[in-house]
Amino acid sequence: MEISALQEIVRERYFSTDSARGIYHTALWFHEEVGELSAAIARGDRQNAKEEFADVLMWLMTLANLMEVDIQQAVADYLTDPRKLPSK
Repeated sequence: MEISALQEIVRERYFSTDSARGIYHTALWFHEEVGELSAAIARGDRQNAKEEFADVLMWLMTLANLMEVDIQQAVADYLTDPRKLPSK
């Protein structure tokens, strides 16, 4: 699946409720999910981490939608930015 397709699915499913919640509270949910992922990693719980990786990605897409950021374009820009290349 392409990133843009995933972002559109997230927009279709969640944009109405997420925009009503607002960017600030949505960002708090995102931070909570990152914390849950970190806890699963710290415990070595691969199954729960797998679920939390998906949660974090969905919330990240939601934030991008609320801020009108095309994640696929943002990633493409990032990967072609010479400042982002690994140092030697």
